[in-house]
Formats: sequence, C-alpha cells, structure tokens
Amino acid sequence: GTPSCSAPVLYGQNIGSWHRLAYCSSVMTGVPSKATGIVRYYRKIGKDITVVCFTGDGCAADVGFQPLSGAAERNENFIYICYDNEGYMNTGVQRSSTTPFGARTTTTPVGVARKGKETPAKNLPLIMAMHKIPYVATASVGYPFDLVDKFEKAKNIRGFKYIHILSPCP
Repeated sequence: GTPSCSAPVLYGQNIGSWHRLAYCSSVMTGVPSKATGIVRYYRKIGKDITVVCFTGDGCAADVGFQPLSGAAERNENFIYICYDNEGYMNTGVQRSSTTPFGARTTTTPVGVARKGKETPAKNLPLIMAMHKIPYVATASVGYPFDLVDKFEKAKNIRGFKYIHILSPCP
C-alpha cells in the first residue's frame, strides 16, 4: 500500500485494523520494487506466498508507473491492484492520468478560459496488456462478486497479474 485514499481501507484507522493480514507500506514510487523484493526473498527461503499491491490511480498511472512497467516487463509474480477513482482525491481532487477528458478537477477547472482536462484518460489496463503479462482484468466495486472472482483467478496464476478497479470517491 501507499499513502493514498487506500490507506484507511488497508491499515484501518486509529487503534485497529479490520484484518489480520501482514502488510507493509511503501512510498508511492516503490510499491512494485518492494513487492519484487518480498516475493524473491520468500522464494529464496522456499515459501510460496501471495503478494498483493494495492495502490491508487495516481501511483499506478503517474508517479509509480516506471517501476510498475518494469515489474510487468519482468513478469514478477505478484498481484497489482489499481484502485481508480480517476484523480488524486486524497489531496484535493487534482487530475491524474486516469482522469477522463473534459473532467473538472482543482487543477483542470471548467470555465470561460478552460474546458476541464484537456487530454484523454490513460488506458492503464490496455498498457498493462501490452506488456504481455498473464492476467489483466478490469472491475468495478459496483459488482463485488465479479471482483472476488477476478481476485480468485489472479491468485491461481503465476507471474504478473494486474487488476484495475473503478470506484467512486466516497
């Protein structure tokens, strides 16, 4: 996980977490690199584990894209989840690369002088598929059973798995 909207979901808030899973945090640009190290360490000591990265769209599509692309190109064995609410919502609703064309954000205002985001959204699932990784899926929090099925499928595939989840910002 990274510092993002996903942090309260993953770590819980205040004195407790909703789960008992092992987790570690990372800087936004280091998530795939840290996951690579964890997977390789456990493989070296003979343990087969499932490593899951959970990041927002800003991390996956923008500041953390280079290590994400590198891990996919190397076909590292972990699941990478991009939780996409189409903007940097945790820091004031700025545009990200996945923000749709024409969308109004604090950094892409709509008015007389500007017409919202001037570039199309980056199609991250397509870019990940172009890496020829074993599994790419898209999902929506509006269809939770479909999402669970995709997690289960990803868990049983060797190599790099990418799941792109569209979700509104609560």
